[in-house]
Amino acid sequence: MMKAMKAGLGLTALAAVALFTGAQQATSEATICAPRDALVDQLRHQFDESQKAMGLLGQHAIMEVFASRQGSWTIVTTDTEGNSCILAAGESWDDSFGSILIGEGV
Repeated sequence: MMKAMKAGLGLTALAAVALFTGAQQATSEATICAPRDALVDQLRHQFDESQKAMGLLGQHAIMEVFASRQGSWTIVTTDTEGNSCILAAGESWDDSFGSILIGEGV
């Protein structure tokens, strides 16, 4: 019984390492960076995305969320030099959640 549990834990750990390594490689291979103005123009013209939110990432960068009415979204970071990189992008953005929270007194 103990051997089976150890084997199961070993396989779980191995699978987690493999998944993490694969995700890390996919992220690093797909990183897109450009001057902020060029990147924002591309998001606007290609995907009809505009800025929806912004926040500070320490003292050296900001994070922005861009989204379109069609539901596409992109998360971008920009450093103090004006260099921006896409962190994530996807579909089915929904702005209605904020309206629901506001309606409930949050």
